[in-house]
Amino acid sequence: MTAKELKQNVAQKTGIAAEKVGQAIDKLQETISKELTGGGNVNIPGFGNFVMIQYPSRTVRDVRDPSKTYLSLEKNIPRFRPHPEFKKALHSLGLAKEDPLKQGINIAFIDLSKTTVPKKVLNLLPEHIARHYQVVPVSLEGEKLVVAMIDPEDREAIEFIKKKTALALDIRICTQSDLNHVLDQYAVLSGELKKIVESAEEEADFQTKEKAPPEAKGEEIVETAPAAKIVQSLFKRAVREKASDIHIEPYEEQVVVRFRIDGLLRQVISLPKEIQPAVVSRVKILSNMKIDETRLPQDGRFQSIIDGAEVDFRISSLPTVNGEKIVARILDKSAGILTLEQLGLRGTAFQTLDENIHKSHGMILVTGPTGSGKTTTLYAVVDKIKSVGINIVTLEDPVEYRMQTINQAQVHSQIGFTFANGLRSIVRQDPDVIMIGEIRDYETADMAVHAALTGHVVLSTLHTNDAAGAVPRLIDMKIEPFLINSSVNCVVAQRLCRKVCESCREPLEIEAGQKDLAEKELGILPPKEKKPDKIEFFHGKGCDNCANTGYKGRIGIFEVFTLTDDLKEMVAKRASGTELGVQAIKNGMTTMKQDGILKAIEGLTSLEEVWRVTKD
Repeated sequence: MTAKELKQNVAQKTGIAAEKVGQAIDKLQETISKELTGGGNVNIPGFGNFVMIQYPSRTVRDVRDPSKTYLSLEKNIPRFRPHPEFKKALHSLGLAKEDPLKQGINIAFIDLSKTTVPKKVLNLLPEHIARHYQVVPVSLEGEKLVVAMIDPEDREAIEFIKKKTALALDIRICTQSDLNHVLDQYAVLSGELKKIVESAEEEADFQTKEKAPPEAKGEEIVETAPAAKIVQSLFKRAVREKASDIHIEPYEEQVVVRFRIDGLLRQVISLPKEIQPAVVSRVKILSNMKIDETRLPQDGRFQSIIDGAEVDFRISSLPTVNGEKIVARILDKSAGILTLEQLGLRGTAFQTLDENIHKSHGMILVTGPTGSGKTTTLYAVVDKIKSVGINIVTLEDPVEYRMQTINQAQVHSQIGFTFANGLRSIVRQDPDVIMIGEIRDYETADMAVHAALTGHVVLSTLHTNDAAGAVPRLIDMKIEPFLINSSVNCVVAQRLCRKVCESCREPLEIEAGQKDLAEKELGILPPKEKKPDKIEFFHGKGCDNCANTGYKGRIGIFEVFTLTDDLKEMVAKRASGTELGVQAIKNGMTTMKQDGILKAIEGLTSLEEVWRVTKD
């Protein structure tokens, strides 16, 4: 109802002249506005309240492009809250179209984490539109399309999709991870790449017959070339499938592409041998490597924006008898820094590490093979202890994740900026905590030990099979035992186990011999560690959510070794890693195998995975 219609209706009901009614309403509006502007509220009994809602200025992330933000300015917006009796009166007069007791617009939340959207529904909304507007179709109910989005107030997106689909929309709200889960269902890698490969072969034939027009720019030709499309599609799909590495491997008759997902390699496609040089050259161009150098290994890196997130790719090339093999390590910065609890540290291991990282000096080492998550654990430790009051400096090769308020340096061995030289400079930067990517040689180890002895907390990694093995490794680097006893606070050893898929997890009866081995390990569990009431194991039977593997994601298993007085005596006598490990277990250390069995009983991983990653 407009102001003019209101004045006319009041005049008809009361018999007062419309002009006087208008003056009275204008005076009422003026009085209410003046009161609200002064910071007060207006309460009219039986009618309702007039209040002023203050919205402070804030920085808002753009839901379509998370890398961008915009400033929402401070606003003061008047609101009218009608009295229940007044709303009932309006409803009885037919002036309220909706239920008078309902307020606002209710948009239901939808959980899409386990939803597989039918292909015919996905086809109603093209993938590029879904990704641009951050809206996904969920189901078709008659002539109404159920869609999920992060920002249900995005009127532009809603109106565009209505026109595009010619359907009424039933809007639901969802999380970013659930939205990405549905977006990943748009394309199957094999089908997508096969089409690209076919078009690449056709285009290659066409280009041998036709010359490029003279006005065409070189960059445009490169970007639209078949090899560029193949590389772009491979890298995008690897990020969306949460792969950690991409392997492009040349053989005699084909090029095999494999992704490492949850620690294991999976073959995803075979490419024609003819396009191998073009694909390798494209990757080299992206990572600023020498295209004409095919006899020597090379390293490079590049950054890309995929689905609105910054992703780093570390590239390595290796000449083989069938051509150059390319391996790309994927570092998805959008994942953020995980906490120690999220990594899987718990119980006595977590308590021991937490005590040691808050000491004023000393060295904390994280050990394990390549790809076991050592650097991720160091980042989690740094994130836990960082504060305005301490100066944290890191020396890495390369810097994998950028952290606010942390001084991060990257080594460049080609120009002499090594771990040892960098560490020598860092100690002159007044650090409280020093993180070194890896201790590889005597010089770095010696500098790290002396930094730990002179009042600094030093965090670093070593390549050893277990926690106790770190001591013999340092002795092998010519570090004196008495220096190890004085500087090393604790050593964390870890492995990564695949997590059982939550969507298809079910109990599993295991062989008697395997169960006996597990019970034997639990029998020597330290008294401080909580023993399970019931021993039961699980596995994933396989579903669409985990690509029928039974596993999705990974979790760490840990052991934390501390140098107690009796262990220090053994170190002084240069005891072996095995002897140190046996004594540490007697002192109450929970082994990686025991930690893994406890997690298997909780259903986080399978017993088979524990045996796989801890076998000698």
